[in-house]
Amino acid sequence: MQYKIYYIYFISLLLACSPTYIIESHDSKLIAVAEKVDSSILKIISPYQEGIENQMSEVLSYTVNSLEKGKPQSTIGNFVADLCLNYTDADICIMNNGGLRTTIDKGNITMGKIFELMPFENELVVLELDKSDYISLLSYIVKRGGEPFSGMTIKIDKENKIISNSWPVNFENGEKISVITSDYLANGGDNMSFFQNKEQKKVGIKLRDAIIDYCKKTDTINVKLDNRIIIFENEQ
Repeated sequence: MQYKIYYIYFISLLLACSPTYIIESHDSKLIAVAEKVDSSILKIISPYQEGIENQMSEVLSYTVNSLEKGKPQSTIGNFVADLCLNYTDADICIMNNGGLRTTIDKGNITMGKIFELMPFENELVVLELDKSDYISLLSYIVKRGGEPFSGMTIKIDKENKIISNSWPVNFENGEKISVITSDYLANGGDNMSFFQNKEQKKVGIKLRDAIIDYCKKTDTINVKLDNRIIIFENEQ
């Protein structure tokens, strides 16, 4: 796992310092890894290993309980969605469970753990939805059995039908709701088609860096499940 973290971090540094290229074609094949090849690779990365290891071991914050995955809501999902919403004056935040790649155990939160949680180079963006697209977003969350979100509440029955929800805007005069999310989802990733063909405003920070920044500024993290999504028993 250590070498995986080093690799993610090293590639991130290269991407940050490299120009943008467009891949026109590619080919792939399996290459057997021999011991001498492995040793050569280790010799290349060894000068960087100590520095990277120190950075990955840096303690950013402390969580009083484990941040875990789950549905219809989760502590890890609430944690990420809430901190992202605080970066702008957007009305709501929506993320996806699949993009959060690990859990965080109770105790110290290290830099390396955040790279495990969010190994992608996704950026935060803000876009706007009209009433129709907003309803599509709500239906998407419900059909998926829950996804990380912040800034609203949803009430559903056991058949995943929406009973009611809080409306961050009223939509009566053509208002739109502003949503902060990752550029991957904003471009329609994970079947979020209601985001496609919308103007995106970049926040200016990557999702992973937003999590790191929040942890550095927050000595103790205490995330709990709340009533942002409630499942009611069906009436007889």
